[in-house]
Amino acid sequence: MSTAIARGLRHKACALALPAFPLVLLIGSLVSPTDSSENADQLRAAATHGGRWQGAALLELLAAALLPFAVAAVVGVVRGRGARLANVGAVLGVLGTLGMASIALRHVYVYGLADSGQAVALHAIDRIDNQAGAIALPLMFAAPVALIMLAVATARARLVHRWVIAAAVVFFLSDMLPIPAGELLQGVVGIVTFGTIGRRIMHLDEESGEETVRRLEPAAA
Repeated sequence: MSTAIARGLRHKACALALPAFPLVLLIGSLVSPTDSSENADQLRAAATHGGRWQGAALLELLAAALLPFAVAAVVGVVRGRGARLANVGAVLGVLGTLGMASIALRHVYVYGLADSGQAVALHAIDRIDNQAGAIALPLMFAAPVALIMLAVATARARLVHRWVIAAAVVFFLSDMLPIPAGELLQGVVGIVTFGTIGRRIMHLDEESGEETVRRLEPAAA
């Protein structure tokens, strides 16, 4: 039973990572002093609000660390229908983790340059963006695409209703659309959508545990 309990705890921890991922991203967006993609604006924000800038970068790193656990939660329960999609989502999730971590580390780098001269700092960041941006940006987009694939996989496996597919697409697009409070919308949609998937996975673990107990009871008697 100890092995089963340990396995159940691991599954629950991974399932909790599903809603935790968008929650951490939402908190990071609220903490960040700017949502501008302009290097000059980011440097000013990092210099003026250093604590908030560092906090947002650390939250981005935390979200990157949570993503593999969220992927493992889905891959561990999807069998048969949806298994191939889950495997594709797992590969994209690994790539997305690398992309998100690289963006977070770039923000740490920006903070390190915040007290340097404006011209020198901008030149250094521009060189990083020009040399590594072509790799980091596609990797970053792999993360939300991975979550869409995982949502489709769980729906095909009939673990959740199909509305999670549309919701996962909204999660991907909402932050890119020119709408007010896009990041807030993305966070709320993500928490509801992936929280639903995570809750279903935890219920599967509970049902599996109850079945194991029922099988062991006659033997114990």
